[in-house]
Amino acid sequence: MDTNAYLRSCLSMVIEQKGQDVFLKAGSAPRMRLGGQVNPMPLKPIAAEELAELVEELLDSRQKDLLLTNKGVDFGFSYRERDCRFRANAFYQQGNISLVFRLLWKGIPNFEDLRLPPVLEKIALEKSGIILVGGTVSSGKTSTVAAMLRTMNENVEKHIITIEDPVEYLHPDGKCLIQQREIGQDAESFPSALKSMVRQSPDVIVIGEMRDAESFNFALAAAEVGRLVIATIHAQSAPQIFERILGFFRREGERDTVLHHFAQNMTCMAVQKLLPDKEGTGLVPSVEIMLGNYTIKQLIIEKKMEKLPQAIRNAHQEGMQTMDQSLLDLWKAGHIEQETAVSASASPEDLIALMKGFRIGQDTKILGG
Repeated sequence: MDTNAYLRSCLSMVIEQKGQDVFLKAGSAPRMRLGGQVNPMPLKPIAAEELAELVEELLDSRQKDLLLTNKGVDFGFSYRERDCRFRANAFYQQGNISLVFRLLWKGIPNFEDLRLPPVLEKIALEKSGIILVGGTVSSGKTSTVAAMLRTMNENVEKHIITIEDPVEYLHPDGKCLIQQREIGQDAESFPSALKSMVRQSPDVIVIGEMRDAESFNFALAAAEVGRLVIATIHAQSAPQIFERILGFFRREGERDTVLHHFAQNMTCMAVQKLLPDKEGTGLVPSVEIMLGNYTIKQLIIEKKMEKLPQAIRNAHQEGMQTMDQSLLDLWKAGHIEQETAVSASASPEDLIALMKGFRIGQDTKILGG
């Protein structure tokens, strides 16, 4: 088998059908994720030795060493014939190699492409502070950050440095000078890349993933001296983002200090989910947005997290929205099925009440809201 031609066929098919992922497993036909389904592709199964041959061609020597040592490795690559870029992971299962390819946007996506709330585009042009984009794996966090960088690149003159593992979207220089550092290739590790950042004079810092106390402390320090820091974080809700952040720190007094400084420097926290659209052929984002206005900052400092949802609902005119408000808007607009919206809600009974015309308040449900 011509493994290069086989891979091109798989990747071309996912591009043409606007799928999300391609799965290659030894002894099985390739499969494609389209909407919420993972379906076989009309190609013959690939053998274990053919998958090993593919990996040999796709990975560089450093990535091959990581695969052998860790039994898994992330990497990115461009499919130049179709002008598309993919994020990929090679890993072992039952002693054989498997591959998963995630199709990224052709070019750099904008907010309209991604169907994201326009307030996030405005937030991307803030001069300083911390923007956290939360979500689970494959929730579109990286694409949202890419759209933010595109907005900057088209509107302001900045020096942007990213630290990524791996680099997914390749940003050309526009109005901004953009330097993208990939862990392993351009920097030994996240900590070493962060330490050298202070000498590189960035206006905007993008951290591929907020993962520990060191990266969070760096973000705080950078924001406090007037830089804009954008990072992704694994979380399913705004409260869970706080849990993740505080989980980086062990001592109670230290946690209080971190929370205070974070509140003072928080520009935006956005948590998103990707949901199958009504046709079942694509995905749409549902996004919870919390902006750092005075009320939000005070509630965080006073550790009154339980009052944040109501504060977000009360500031809807500012562009804030809870996840349920976002789900409700998507359902009303006919983008998603009611069942999809309800299943994605952390408070399905409240969402159903909203769908029936009730407004959710702090203590009551008011008809006609």
